Amino acid sequence: MEKIETTLRSNLSAFFFLTFILLGICNANSQTVFYDSVCKQKYALIDVHKTYERVIDKGYDSIEMFEYLGNYYYESKDFEKSKLYFDILFKKYKLSQISPKSIALYKTL
Repeated sequence: MEKIETTLRSNLSAFFFLTFILLGICNANSQTVFYDSVCKQKYALIDVHKTYERVIDKGYDSIEMFEYLGNYYYESKDFEKSKLYFDILFKKYKLSQISPKSIALYKTL
C-alpha cells in the first residue's frame, strides 16, 4: 500500500512539473510571435508606401498603387497627398475599375 502511494506521489509530482514547464514554454513562445508580428506589420506599412512612390516616380503605375497611396495618406491624415493620388487615380482609370472604398473616401475630400 505504501509502495502504491509513493509511486502515485512521484507520478503526480512529475506530471505537475512537466505541465508547469510546458505551459511556461507555450506562454513564452506565444508572446514572441505576437511581438514579432507587430514589428513586421509596422515595418511593412512604412516601406510599402515609400516603395510605391519610388515606383511611380520611375514611371510605372497601376490602379492598386494609386488606391493604396490614396487610402494610406487619408488614414494618416495627410489629405493633400491623398487628394493628389486620388486625382491621378480618377483621371487615369474608369470608375468601374475603382473600389467603392476609394470612391467614398474621394467624395469626402
